Amino acid sequence: MSQVRALWAVGTVLLAAAGASTDRSWAAVRPCIPELGPRQLELGAGQGVMLGVLGGLRTVMADVSWLRSYVLWERKDQAGSEALMRLACTLDPHARYFWEQTGFAVGLDMANWEIRRRGGYAKLPKEIQDHLFTTYARKAIAILDEGARVSRSRAPLLIVAGQLAEMKLKDLRLAAAYYRTAAECDDAPWYAARFSARTLWGAGDRREAYDWFKAHWLSTLRIRYQDKAPDDLAEIRMMEDALLLPLAVRVPRQPWER
Repeated sequence: MSQVRALWAVGTVLLAAAGASTDRSWAAVRPCIPELGPRQLELGAGQGVMLGVLGGLRTVMADVSWLRSYVLWERKDQAGSEALMRLACTLDPHARYFWEQTGFAVGLDMANWEIRRRGGYAKLPKEIQDHLFTTYARKAIAILDEGARVSRSRAPLLIVAGQLAEMKLKDLRLAAAYYRTAAECDDAPWYAARFSARTLWGAGDRREAYDWFKAHWLSTLRIRYQDKAPDDLAEIRMMEDALLLPLAVRVPRQPWER
């Protein structure tokens, strides 16, 4: 009987989520979610409570929470959308998508919302706008760091953190560090190493950028990729020429290079 009741509960949630009104969907499932204070929305404090209460329904609840957060995001409801996004991350902490999109929303959208609430870009001094972009970017990076510790797919979250550090904080060395950590993950995208090397090079640490990129190509990229990552090697060659390095310290000439 308990299994039947559980199936009915799941069916009710799914039908509600697929209904015409997202507000009615949320109202249907809201009684299933215990009251949470700010501390309980933190991953460390809230995750055990939520998993224990919801059991197998937690991923369904995470999806519904995310759908509701998206509605509030469209309304530019900062507090409501962020709280529900974080709730979805707490309910399904292994989901890369929730962490990644929460990072984007907090780091890219919410500063713009606050600027508009304070009178808009024409009225608000640039230093205050820059401060808001920096504040929200740091907050988003902290969220992405949190997600990278628990998600099954770390590299994409570290890439987003690097992008925020580069674009919003204008901290090229911090961005390069995130890209480097992403490049060293098992699920690293093909471009992560190049991002790290280029960003560190742009920060002025040219020899450090070259030394790491060279070592990473020799130890990882030429082995990981069947084509031996020729575009990365071409980038390394440009660095070697710019640094005027002698042949003895350069990457040995490869048989397939022209």
